[in-house]
Amino acid sequence: MADLDVFGWAADETGCGFYRIALPMQGLTGLGHRVAHSMKMPSEARDIPGTVIVGQRVCKPEPSKLWQQLAKQGRKLIYEVDDDLWNVDASSPVAHEYFARPEIRAALQRNIEVATAVTVTTDPLAERVAQWNPNVHIVPNAVPDWLVDHQPQQRDDGVLTIGWGGSATHAMDFDQVADQLRRFLTRNPGTEFHCIGNNYATWMRIPANRARFTPWVANVEDFLRTIDYHVGIAPLRPHVFNQAKSALKALEAGALGIPIVASAVRPYEDYVWDGTTGYLVRRDHEWAACLRSLAYEPDMRREMGMAAREQARQHTITQTAPLWEKAILG
Repeated sequence: MADLDVFGWAADETGCGFYRIALPMQGLTGLGHRVAHSMKMPSEARDIPGTVIVGQRVCKPEPSKLWQQLAKQGRKLIYEVDDDLWNVDASSPVAHEYFARPEIRAALQRNIEVATAVTVTTDPLAERVAQWNPNVHIVPNAVPDWLVDHQPQQRDDGVLTIGWGGSATHAMDFDQVADQLRRFLTRNPGTEFHCIGNNYATWMRIPANRARFTPWVANVEDFLRTIDYHVGIAPLRPHVFNQAKSALKALEAGALGIPIVASAVRPYEDYVWDGTTGYLVRRDHEWAACLRSLAYEPDMRREMGMAAREQARQHTITQTAPLWEKAILG
């Protein structure tokens, strides 16, 4: 690990760690930089003065202690955060309780303050952290380059699959779509719902014979290969926490040539081309109307999927790597 340019200090090995540490490090490698990443900081990275440290939401006591020590040594530290941790909703009780703790909030603020720069995903999140550090770089999420050429293994027996994948932190979001999706599936027998990660199909009381469930897939690239929808959905409650999120679900689906039906909330309003790469839902009844259009107009569905894939080609890690390079090394 000698002569390392950048070390990515990940907070987890799931989605956030992949999209905001592992994948950016891959992008920097493509630009010729010497990088490494892990949830644990090796002594080689810690002790090489010229190595830039990218720390993902550093806030636990021991990591915070090390972060502050490195700052006192004059090390170049980039603080990475991709969620509005100051406004986690109570419907995600574990995260809500954790990030509401005064000592965690104080650590977040101190660690952001001493960083050389901060990287975030969106404008609202940049506004949130700029009160503690004005040197904020907005680096949007990207997908692996291979995804835009991958063909998902979709059903070809005439059954339309509507799908979603994610963690158990979206109860408030599925409140937005539960009744409409259940009614649509009931009235349209040639359709099913495929849920990956957390079984919101059961939570929404969708009949078992109209739903499939794939348990949590920890490896993100394996998760992406599991996606087999014809149409993706992205419900999102208009909550302050969600306003700072990115349009990653629409980007993932679009990269696979899958049109999205998404809530008309800021992340998706800023990304989805309404009527071209998917649909934006502003009123409850529009969920069923949009899904019906995509279910019964296969040519239009394929055209929208192709447009979504072309849009996603502008958001691969190869396209985004220069932004990471500027934020971290510029």
